[in-house]
Amino acid sequence: MKPFSMKLLAVSTCLLLFIFSSTTGFSAAIDTASLIVTTKQGKVRGTTEQNVCVWKGIRYAKAPAGALRFHAPQPAESWTGTKDATAYGAVAVQMKRILVGKEAQSEDCLFANIWSPAADGKKRPVMFWIHGGGFIGGSGSSDLYDGAQLSKNGDVVVVSINYRLGPLGFLYFKDMPNKDNFESNLGIKDQVAALKWVKENIAAFGGDPDAITIFGESAGGVSVETLMALPAAQGLFKRAITESGPAGDVWSTKTATLVTTLFLKELGLTTDGLDKLKQLTTDTLVSAMTRLMQKMKSDPTLPKTFSPTVDGDYLPYDLLTSIKNGQSKGIDLLIGTNKDEANLFAMKKLKIVPVNEEELKPYLAKLKPEEKKQLIEAYKDYPSRNSILELITDGIFTMPSIKFAELQSAHANTYMYRFDWASKPIKAVGLSACHGLEIPFVFGTFKTKLGKKVLLFSDHRRIRELSGQIQRAWINFARTGDPDTRNFTDWKKYDPTVRCTLIFDKKNYCATDPKPEKRKAWGDLNFLE
Repeated sequence: MKPFSMKLLAVSTCLLLFIFSSTTGFSAAIDTASLIVTTKQGKVRGTTEQNVCVWKGIRYAKAPAGALRFHAPQPAESWTGTKDATAYGAVAVQMKRILVGKEAQSEDCLFANIWSPAADGKKRPVMFWIHGGGFIGGSGSSDLYDGAQLSKNGDVVVVSINYRLGPLGFLYFKDMPNKDNFESNLGIKDQVAALKWVKENIAAFGGDPDAITIFGESAGGVSVETLMALPAAQGLFKRAITESGPAGDVWSTKTATLVTTLFLKELGLTTDGLDKLKQLTTDTLVSAMTRLMQKMKSDPTLPKTFSPTVDGDYLPYDLLTSIKNGQSKGIDLLIGTNKDEANLFAMKKLKIVPVNEEELKPYLAKLKPEEKKQLIEAYKDYPSRNSILELITDGIFTMPSIKFAELQSAHANTYMYRFDWASKPIKAVGLSACHGLEIPFVFGTFKTKLGKKVLLFSDHRRIRELSGQIQRAWINFARTGDPDTRNFTDWKKYDPTVRCTLIFDKKNYCATDPKPEKRKAWGDLNFLE
C-alpha cells in the first residue's frame, strides 16, 4: 500500500494557495495566411498572441463519451472546410477547477494546443507539455502553461494537451468480473494518442516530428517517466524532461483494484455492476470521487490520488525496472526536483503530510527497525518539523529521481538539476522552494497570479534572469540533448560516479552528489509502496 502518493496535488495544492487568472496576449504582425494549417483530419485556423502563432482546442481523438466511456481513445474523424482553433477546448471532468481557465468541463476533452513562431515548414524542436494535478485535476489550457514565451524565446514549437483524469482516466478493471467492456490506464493512453497525432501533424505547424521532447511536472513528470517505460510510446519522442515526478509512484494491481472497489462502493455498486458506470452522469462520478478523496486523504494506508497502474500488459513493469531494463534506451533525460517539495503539502489549507514524529509513525511502520534507525540518523535535527519535511521530500521526490537518473544514465545522456530559489516572502510563509514553484520560471508566465506572487517583494532582475537561464537550458536540451549553455560551463552529465547536479538559486552552481549521506541512508528504501 502506498501512503505517500504525494505527487497528487502537485500543482493542485497551488490552487488552494494561489488562484490563477488568464494571461492576455496581443496580436502580432504575422501573415494571417500562415494561420490556416492543413492537418491529416482537415484545416484549422489559428490566431496570434504575444507575437506567436497559436492554435487552440484541436481535437486529437474522438470524444471518449457514451459508448466510448472507459475505452481507449479513437482517432479523430476528418472534417470539411476550416475549423476555428482560436479558443481552448473543454477541460477534463474533475473535482475542482485545478489550474484551468474558464473552459467548461466535459468528457469531450481530448484537445491539443500549439504555439509556433510560424507554420512555415521549418523543422523546429517540439516541446510536448503534460500538465500536473495528481491525475485528478488540471488542464493544458492553464495560463501558467502558456507556451508563447518558450516558443518565441527558443524558436521551438510548444504543445499542451488535456487527458482524462480521476475515475474516467485511471480506474483499473483488468482483475474484475464483467470487465470486457472496460479498459484501464486510459489517461496514459490519451497521452500516447496525442503524441501520435503530434508526430503525424506537427510538421505542418513548423515542427520536427523527429525531434519531440516530452516534459511535465508532478503528475506530468510521472507521465513522462511512464511514457519512457511504456512499449506503446516507443519511437514517439526523442527526449524527456521530468520536473518533480515521483518515479516510484505508480499503482500495483492490488492497490489499483482496491481504489477502484472503494470508488464503486461510494456509488453503491459492486464489481458485478460495472456496466452501470457507463450510465451514470459525470456529476455523480465527481461526487463519488470527492467523497473517496476525503477518505484517502485521512487514511495513511491509502494513496492520496490516482496513478497509472503497472498491469503487466500495457505497462509491463514498474518504472524503475523498465528503465533499468533499457526500455528508454537512447532517450536523453533531464530530471530534477525542488529543494523543499513537501513544504507545500504541509500548509494548513491542505495538511496532507506529517509534520511531527507521531504523525510520521504510520509511514515508517513498513521499515525494519535497522532501516528506520539508519534513515532517521541521517537527519541530524530529527524529529524537528524541518527534518521531517526534508525526509518526506527526499523519500517521495529526491531519491526516486536520483535512482531514475542513475538507471537512465546507463542508456542515454542524463542531466540532473535541483531548484533551490525562493524569495524572502515565500520563505516567510513556510513554502521555500516548494512543489511547483519552478513552473512560472520554465514558461516565463509571471503575469499570472502565481507569477505575481513570485515577483512580490523580490529581486525582479534576478527572477527574470533565472527564468531565462532555465528556459535556455530546457530549450537547448530539446534542441541538442544537452542543457548546458554559456551560463553553465560546469554542468556535466549525471552518472553514479560524477553525480553532477545543477543548483538553480540566487546564484547557480554545480554540486557533486548534494546529499551523499542521506542518499546512502535511503538506498533502496521506498515510501511509495
